[in-house]
Amino acid sequence: MLALKVPPPIIFAASGFCMFALSDFQMQLTPWRLTICLVIWLLAMAIALTSIWCFFKCKTSVDPHHPDKSSVLIATGIFNFSRNPMYLSLLLILIGWAFLLSSFWTFVPIIAFILYITQFQIKPEEEILAKKFNDDYHRYCSSVRRWF
Repeated sequence: MLALKVPPPIIFAASGFCMFALSDFQMQLTPWRLTICLVIWLLAMAIALTSIWCFFKCKTSVDPHHPDKSSVLIATGIFNFSRNPMYLSLLLILIGWAFLLSSFWTFVPIIAFILYITQFQIKPEEEILAKKFNDDYHRYCSSVRRWF
């Protein structure tokens, strides 16, 4: 099974490459596209850095292949808005990339990215965290959305 097997950055990179291929390796670098892309990428970077800081501050594992190594359930800061802000930041980078490419079809790999990460990364992580943190995790899931 693919659960927790393929590192999310590999899925992210493959999605980005597929998007580029679907655009016939063409970009449209107009000022408005660049502006939208940069705003989205800055937001993605802020979310990613905030997420990493939360893991560092709480002294817990950031390794997506070993959620069982998590020592603390982080439910504050950026994790108060999204249970998966690091995956959300990858999604935003792909959306920004789509604005630079020249085809509507570039959004198809984004949908595939969301479906794959949800099914084979997030759901298995949630199962492990639910076993580890029990009622605290279930309360957290009931009050905070998976993606955003």
